[in-house]
Amino acid sequence: MIKELLPKYRQMEEIVFSYPRLKERTEGKEGELKRAKELLKEIHADVSTTFAHSMVKLLDTALDALYDGIDFHFKKETDFPKLVSENHVVLVPNHQSHADYIALNYIIFKKFKIPVYVAGGINLNIFGIGTLFRKCGCFFIRRSFANDILYKTVLEAYLFYLLWDGKAIEFFFEGGRSRTGKLLSPRFGLYQMLIEAHRSLPDDKRKKLLFLPVSILHEFVPEQRALANELQGGKKKKESVGQLLKLFKLFSYQMGTVHLSVGDPVDSELLEPQNDLKKLTQHLAFDCFRSVGNNMMITPTSLLAMIMLDDPVGAMKWDEIVGRAKRILRYCDTFKIPYTDSLKDAILDDSLEHALDILIGNKKIHVIGASHLGHVFYSIKRECRLELLYAKNTILHHFLAPWMINLGWINIFNGNIQERQQLDRFFIEERNHLTFEFYLPTNREFVDKNLAVVSHAVGRELTDFNECLNMPLKDFYAIIAQLGIFSRVCSYVVEGYYLTAISIGSLTVGGEEFGLDAFFKKATDIFESEMDVGRLIRYQESHCLDLYKRALRFFEHNKVVECNGGHYKLTDPRKLDQFIERFSNNLSEQLTFNVRVL
Repeated sequence: MIKELLPKYRQMEEIVFSYPRLKERTEGKEGELKRAKELLKEIHADVSTTFAHSMVKLLDTALDALYDGIDFHFKKETDFPKLVSENHVVLVPNHQSHADYIALNYIIFKKFKIPVYVAGGINLNIFGIGTLFRKCGCFFIRRSFANDILYKTVLEAYLFYLLWDGKAIEFFFEGGRSRTGKLLSPRFGLYQMLIEAHRSLPDDKRKKLLFLPVSILHEFVPEQRALANELQGGKKKKESVGQLLKLFKLFSYQMGTVHLSVGDPVDSELLEPQNDLKKLTQHLAFDCFRSVGNNMMITPTSLLAMIMLDDPVGAMKWDEIVGRAKRILRYCDTFKIPYTDSLKDAILDDSLEHALDILIGNKKIHVIGASHLGHVFYSIKRECRLELLYAKNTILHHFLAPWMINLGWINIFNGNIQERQQLDRFFIEERNHLTFEFYLPTNREFVDKNLAVVSHAVGRELTDFNECLNMPLKDFYAIIAQLGIFSRVCSYVVEGYYLTAISIGSLTVGGEEFGLDAFFKKATDIFESEMDVGRLIRYQESHCLDLYKRALRFFEHNKVVECNGGHYKLTDPRKLDQFIERFSNNLSEQLTFNVRVL
């Protein structure tokens, strides 16, 4: 067996070390060459199609026991084998779970018989397990190597080999799993390495370099309890054989469906500017990012989560859940927001009921009352709200415009906004508050989207917001009737930023600096106190370490605080007070207006 592998490995090694940058760095340097060869052994995948076929048979059984299925959306007109044979193809999915490696590669190999070479974190190269991953196409990369030029060059040379040999490549553009369900900003490193490696290919080996964005959504993320624990300040557990063996416990859970949606190819050579590698890489990465975000489908579980998390403490009846779901899906139809086939009208009730049964079976939802009496209510368990928030966050970016319009219309109704410039400024400021939560369109695009949503709500095209300020009451109520269902979808974010601002103020009364541990302790105390009072803070999920960290970045970006060596210092008390007042007003006005969805 070893003798059969050696020629294959040596062939790969020969191509890797022909990469101009690596050749220049190691030629005539015995020490560098020796270390480069050791690094290549650490990185490389060792694909076995025989082993892959065996794994498909094994996974056919295992995945059937865990999941309802894998919902794979690939455009009918796209011939994937032909695409791979005629181009250099790189799949760029988002990353929610370790199961992503399995689901995507399994379905592609099963459907097309094409192995995909996927970049995996070195933390997965665990004794025994790492070998299995390598045989299925995983090549391992370190989390950080910015200061190790030789390592970076060897990795780039290995990508050069994969392109040379026509392999399909895959990497998770976020650089790690999302802890919150929100898409993370793309990492640029592998994008840039692939562009540079592609440019170094000889003419007879160079084809178009196409990136295929892939949107991955799990109805139930296997690790979501551990992720929720991290968001509440728990420590991340390092991957180990023992940790992976615990996955067998998952057979006691219901996982629902994994949804995979492949977007249109992004041709790196059609983007500008080709002569500025840094800008080209950024444009490419964000084009892929936007495609993934746009194709994140509304699923039964994410729809349920968004509906049920809207109420901070209460319970809902089944008819109310279904009614809200239909209203949200009508909005999706209008603005071309994708949702799964299982949410189509004919089977909507059955799909939602199945998703609810999964959440009840997984002990995330309370069932209150007795069905034979016709008085059954459903409520998310308080300790599980952060877990369900993960599902909501996967789709929340689709509904920022109607949420913001609701907030704007409350301010118009209350007389806080009376001129068009005030309304424009309000939308732009609210958009900027979300900069560290979601990747957003430009200010102009965002305002235009808001205007389009309002136009649809009133049934006529509006050209600017001057018309909004003078519209009759019936139009105002038409907007609230259509969009009121989204009035609280981002309330937990505003609460988190308000708690962050209050905590900063409390920690810096005497000009003191503070670290993250002291901040989280103070924020916890303030959150618990505010929840007891029930004045402004109502959502359990607003108490979230990741949300606080993003809020701190927001305040640092706005020069309210500065951070040196992990310690924060208040630099603009006046601006902090202004933010506290704004967040407080937004929360109190929403509560006062109390938009109810019937």
